[in-house]
Amino acid sequence: MATLTKEYTDIKDIRHNVEHLMVPANDKRHRDQLLDELFHALIKPKKHNQA
Repeated sequence: MATLTKEYTDIKDIRHNVEHLMVPANDKRHRDQLLDELFHALIKPKKHNQA
């Protein structure tokens, strides 16, 4: 198995911890729920602080 990244650095040079989730291929219900939650987390509007 490949070595997975434990952290990443974003475009603002800030480091973040990474959590890897493993979903069995035959567990379609939980896999679909995880993908749906990830999709919604990625598309939710960002909160911007106005100066």
